[in-house]
Amino acid sequence: MGGRRLTLKLTVSLSLITCFLLSSSYGQNCAKHSFPNNRVFKTCSDLPVLNSFLHFNYDTSSSELEIAYRHSGIGSSRWVAWAINPTSTGMVGSQALVAYQQTNGTMRVYTSPITQYQTQLQEGELSFNVSDLSASYENDEIIIFATLGLSNNGTMLNQVWQEGGLNGNIPQMHVTSGANVQSMGTLNLVSGEAGTSNGGGSKLKKRN
Repeated sequence: MGGRRLTLKLTVSLSLITCFLLSSSYGQNCAKHSFPNNRVFKTCSDLPVLNSFLHFNYDTSSSELEIAYRHSGIGSSRWVAWAINPTSTGMVGSQALVAYQQTNGTMRVYTSPITQYQTQLQEGELSFNVSDLSASYENDEIIIFATLGLSNNGTMLNQVWQEGGLNGNIPQMHVTSGANVQSMGTLNLVSGEAGTSNGGGSKLKKRN
């Protein structure tokens, strides 16, 4: 009987330690991440779903937002997107940055304005300027880099992020349940606060 209790205690203790380590690892993911070429982003956020992280620098004088959107644990036959919605909190109206690895192994990254739910993420111009757009795929992680000119969009943004499958080189509709419909929230570029779509909130992490 004593042996069973000891085994149970050890099992519970190991489970708690494992959960703590996993939680700590996730919580430190964005703040501890190092980009190539000594690229530094002052602020970062562990987004609550879809293994995603947003790093950014915001220049208040020019209203320029430099971002790196990271989507981890993603296969090579998947697309990812990060977007700002200037008019509402959902997907329709979003001004998206889209990236995926093509069948020939090269990366495709482009801008896509979302005008309807049934979309194949067609390429098009956004309602704000986008420059320095690029993407990489390494170690099951896609990263989108871009600089956005947000002079008419204010400092409180509605952000959306997403992933889905590919049919060859054509993006397909994402899943319409679970984490894929929870991947939206607010982003305050000045105060460093991010809110979730369900009313919760989390502080963005400031790097020294």
